[in-house]
Amino acid sequence: MSAPKTDALAMAEQMARARRDAVAQQLAVVRQAWVAAQLQLDQLEGYAQETTVRWGASDARHAPEIMRHHYQFMDRLHHTIRMQTGILEQHAQAVSRISAKVREAEQKLEALRQVIASRDAKARQAEQRREQKAADELAAQVHRRGQGRAPWEGR
Repeated sequence: MSAPKTDALAMAEQMARARRDAVAQQLAVVRQAWVAAQLQLDQLEGYAQETTVRWGASDARHAPEIMRHHYQFMDRLHHTIRMQTGILEQHAQAVSRISAKVREAEQKLEALRQVIASRDAKARQAEQRREQKAADELAAQVHRRGQGRAPWEGR
């Protein structure tokens, strides 16, 4: 195998590995954002449940104006929960999309590694054949020299 091809393949493998690593890093960042969004949604839902339980037991004891403000607040809180759910879905889609890119980059890198391994194996086989041919030629020369001796010279 020639050196330029080897260098080109090594460079291609290095570039593919760098691409895979960059996409994997991007996936880690997006996953962190998804986890943060999920935590925020959990907090909002927990707060909404706590507030509902707290105010549910005391609805009759508050003035109508206070109850109206409470219901407006709960409407805004539920609206915020719906918005956060949408944000969480967007993050989940990004995780899915970038996960696919990571898989694709891994497949490309693995295919390149297989090409390199195949070429290396072929180069080793070719070298072994050359070595075997040289050994066979040497043995044939030694044999021919031995055949050319007179019977009284011995072996």
